[in-house]
Amino acid sequence: MPTGLEQIRATRAAERKKKRKWKIMMVVIFAVLAVVYLCVRGRGLVPYNPVFVGKSLLAFFRYRFTLLTTSADLKSQMASQLQNEIMAELGSGYAAVVSKLSNLLLMFVAGAVLALSGTVYQTAMRNPMAVPTMLGVSSGVQMAQMILILLYAEEAYNMAKERYLLSYGISIGVLLVIMGASKIVGGKRFNVADLLIVGTIVNHLFNTIMNYVRSSMDTDTLTLYQEFSQNSQDYFDSFQDLGILVLVSVIAVVPLLLMRFSYNMVSFEDDDAYSVGIKSNFMRFYGIFAGGVLTATAMIHAGNVGMLATVVPLMCRYIYGADFRDLLWTSAVWGGIILMCSNLVRSFTYINEYQIPLGNIISLLAVPLLIWIIRKQKSIFTTMERQS
Repeated sequence: MPTGLEQIRATRAAERKKKRKWKIMMVVIFAVLAVVYLCVRGRGLVPYNPVFVGKSLLAFFRYRFTLLTTSADLKSQMASQLQNEIMAELGSGYAAVVSKLSNLLLMFVAGAVLALSGTVYQTAMRNPMAVPTMLGVSSGVQMAQMILILLYAEEAYNMAKERYLLSYGISIGVLLVIMGASKIVGGKRFNVADLLIVGTIVNHLFNTIMNYVRSSMDTDTLTLYQEFSQNSQDYFDSFQDLGILVLVSVIAVVPLLLMRFSYNMVSFEDDDAYSVGIKSNFMRFYGIFAGGVLTATAMIHAGNVGMLATVVPLMCRYIYGADFRDLLWTSAVWGGIILMCSNLVRSFTYINEYQIPLGNIISLLAVPLLIWIIRKQKSIFTTMERQS
């Protein structure tokens, strides 16, 4: 008959095996999805076979590596010569494959940072339903998009620099105002309940203003705004935009990586965390701020896809457990996979020649996933009650 220690070891071994199986499955799904994403273009067309895609990617990486190792004086000449050679060998399909690659990476990184921000919020607030969109960040991005459309109309589609500055400025400004107001209301201690109350009030205020502005728009301007806000990913399709997304994400994520071993203590009471040398108030403050920045970054590039920040952390918490060290990277990978899959599904869905917005696709995929998680957790608790 096995002893208690042997049962614990067997349980841990089973959990490690389960996690390893899901991690292998995650890698396989990403690899298959990436190949399909690069080969398939809208409405079921398959213009390029995997062999052509592979040749195009090898040519692209060879082109980039040559430019990196070439002196500045010869770089422009070498770039023109290599481009001509590649186009002569592969034709115009090469440019389409490179565009698909940049869009794939953009979607993966945007989904990763959005799911990661949801994980940080749920951990910092000790609430499995906490999401960054509750603190007005998404409203700040939408407000920036509305201002650009009202001021510049169709020209706003090509104003990436202004869009970055205005979106980050309004979103981070709103987040800091909410955090500052909750600090004033709560006194010395950083109270999550006060933060959510103030955030809800500010969020409703923003929505009221935007609803009023939308109701006063003419039909053409309203159509432009809806197209601009719901299909944001269509206007970011270059490696320069991907570089900005990665740079902002790395700056916000690096401190979280350095503090990943201590973030599990934030789930306990503040006094318990303080007794082992963890300053939970600071970690919670930075987690909420970094999560807001990551959410703004993702929604600037991918549109209103905030549902991802709720479902993916819950799914990863069920599969991999509550250890923040595992959740930090598994939620990021699954978030990227789900957003890539949603964007791929979107390329096949048309209504009267218009593509369904990516946020609607995310909601359609996320609701069944959320129901599955709730049912599985309920079955686990029911089994534990029967055994007891």
